[in-house]
Amino acid sequence: IHIVLVEPKNAGNIGSVVRAMKNMGLSRLHLVNPVPFRDEVEQRKMGYRSQEIIVAAREFTSLSEALQGISQVFLATAKKGKWKKDFLSPAQAAARIAAGPAEKIALVFGREDKGVTTDESQSANYFIRIPMAGTYPSLNLSQAVMVVTYELYKAVHESGQVDGLPRMAEKRAFERLTENIWNLMKSLELREPENGLFHRSLKRALNRTRWTNADVAVFDRFCKQMRWFAEKRCRPPQEEDK
Repeated sequence: IHIVLVEPKNAGNIGSVVRAMKNMGLSRLHLVNPVPFRDEVEQRKMGYRSQEIIVAAREFTSLSEALQGISQVFLATAKKGKWKKDFLSPAQAAARIAAGPAEKIALVFGREDKGVTTDESQSANYFIRIPMAGTYPSLNLSQAVMVVTYELYKAVHESGQVDGLPRMAEKRAFERLTENIWNLMKSLELREPENGLFHRSLKRALNRTRWTNADVAVFDRFCKQMRWFAEKRCRPPQEEDK
């Protein structure tokens, strides 16, 4: 399990997150464009006795880079939107993870003030929403991490992980397939609406599948063969062909 923080703006929050991670037995932390934090006093104070997680933490310049090698992405968000549907509670998300195969999973938490962008949300396979009272439906970053990881700890230790399901393909495999489908569309001279609706819908559909690397490879090959055929048929005739 990887905890991924998108542009955290407070070193103390990062310290509180690693404290929560250690409490729940997690150690892999990815940060996207964080504030300076490794030697900050507030981080060390809030992350007491958790500095081994800080030492091993990895920094990235984009969310897509931080998710390389990840098979499934669970994004915690309080915002509703056209592209954020079928919310899971932390307990439901934890049960889904606990019942699945042993694979690389990311729990993504957005910026403290504005969460994640629409483009960043396209990387999610599932969305997590923490139920709260309507009078003040907002949690501190580390509180959100603690709630989600507590439910995960409880689910995994109560039921254990099931190894019967096949391992899901990594995110980069789906990104490659999306690109191949997109190139096929261009070879067929099919135009996408200017608002990018089809491209976003395609990424969303692929993110909801449980395809293995072998499944993705089959569709990759199909797209490449179709693209070769389309380009051959659409190519202007050469002199020797006349």
